[in-house]
Amino acid sequence: MTDTMQATRQKIIELLKERGQATVEELSDAVGLTQMAVRHHLNVLQGEKLVAAPTVRRRKRPGRPQQLYALTEAADELFPENYCSLTSYLLEEIKQSLGAPGLDALFRRVGDRLAAEVPSPRQGQSPEERLNQLVQLLGEKGFVARWGVEGGQYVVHLLSCPYRQIARQHQEVCSLDRQIIERVLNVSPVKVACLAKGDERCTYQTGQLTM
Repeated sequence: MTDTMQATRQKIIELLKERGQATVEELSDAVGLTQMAVRHHLNVLQGEKLVAAPTVRRRKRPGRPQQLYALTEAADELFPENYCSLTSYLLEEIKQSLGAPGLDALFRRVGDRLAAEVPSPRQGQSPEERLNQLVQLLGEKGFVARWGVEGGQYVVHLLSCPYRQIARQHQEVCSLDRQIIERVLNVSPVKVACLAKGDERCTYQTGQLTM
């Protein structure tokens, strides 16, 4: 794809974002291309799941109905969102209001709520089954988690963390995943590696597990 074609499609996406919906004729006037060329770009964007199938708008005066094009929800991912900066500001304000211990306690309570989504251990459940439940929960929350056995004890690795950027500035965030592991496995995990500190992964030693 040429840079010109990419720029044209980006312009169409921006126009649809600004207007909500538009006809081929309106887009043609805005980008300075023929309606046939605009239709081609719209077809490509539809194939990429960025533009939805057109809806029909009836004219108030005689004439053929107009087709209206709009962006899909997937197209929203193309527009930058600065959640990290906002979250960092919010955490700083909370820390100033509650103090560092208060912020840590807040994250522990959030971790408790997330861990409560995993059912209580059932009779006869093996440590491996419980670890699998933990990994599943963490995966649903945006982590890439694995468990293993090292040195005769279970360990939990977080290969990716959805809060990594925030944790670099506010390491209190790390108490969230620690609390989840603690509650689900009923242990006091020891953190021996941390993504926020430059390690390749977060690693928690859990010791021996008893269900």
